[in-house]
Amino acid sequence: MFRWRKKLEEEFFVKWVLTGVFLLGMLFNGQLCQAMSPEQYIASIAPYARQVKEHGLFPSVAIAQSCRETGFGKHLDAQDVYGKPIRQYNNVLGKKWRSGRYFEKATWEGSGAGRHRIVAKFQAYPSLKDCFEDYAKNINRNPAYRYKDTSNVYTFIHSIAPRYATDNPWAYASGVIRIIEKYNLTRFDR
Repeated sequence: MFRWRKKLEEEFFVKWVLTGVFLLGMLFNGQLCQAMSPEQYIASIAPYARQVKEHGLFPSVAIAQSCRETGFGKHLDAQDVYGKPIRQYNNVLGKKWRSGRYFEKATWEGSGAGRHRIVAKFQAYPSLKDCFEDYAKNINRNPAYRYKDTSNVYTFIHSIAPRYATDNPWAYASGVIRIIEKYNLTRFDR
């Protein structure tokens, strides 16, 4: 009887493990969840981010902002309020909705004790190229950024952070700078 019970427990355990693996697979739309390394994520967006240089901006800052906004692409596996994967919307810079297509998702706003969760509308783009193009045009045309300082990456991110970030601007800019320095992103500015 003891061997029979042990075999039953092992089968039960195996079935539960397999069921868990199956359910996790369903959560990720039946695809294997293979997270990119930070370097792989950077390599995947760098060709699109380089176009901001044509607008007098720094690709390194756009790449670092994308890394911060998406958790190096990991947050793109999240879903919108209707259960659709947000990766399909090509918004890798956290741009809130202004006009045209949008998607809604839960997000954190504010900083410190005032930090709270809301459902917000975000801009949807046909491609990553369009996302970075809109980023550059917005920074250059939006009156909120009229005092931007493009003399170097440090002054640039500190000058746009108060309008770009919804959390503490200094903390946001410092986080972007840490990513730029850690992954040597200024190489994309040359």
